[in-house]
Amino acid sequence: MARADSVLFFLAGFTQLFIGSSIAADPALALLGAFLEVTGGSTVLVGLYLLIFVARHHKEFSESYNKIENSVMSREDTGQLHRVDPKPVSKTLTTVVVPSVLAFIAAMAWLAN
Repeated sequence: MARADSVLFFLAGFTQLFIGSSIAADPALALLGAFLEVTGGSTVLVGLYLLIFVARHHKEFSESYNKIENSVMSREDTGQLHRVDPKPVSKTLTTVVVPSVLAFIAAMAWLAN
């Protein structure tokens, strides 16, 4: 789950960086723009830390995490039991892929600004 959370941190951070750099050009909002740029940069760093930390300690998390807590036991035609994951693929799509694409667009918009 922390990998999905890191994508959300990237999205929030790059959005803050983009908005901060956009409004920093106005002298009346320069302080708010600088504040958003600092907090956006730190949010991106938190997302990077979560991504690296989880990748480094993936084995420890996978051993302690119960991967079958949401699964359902189903009986096949042959009579053998097997686990069925009730989460549809669209849930992974909406929690990981869509925020990743939005974070990439926000990062490109910030870099182009």
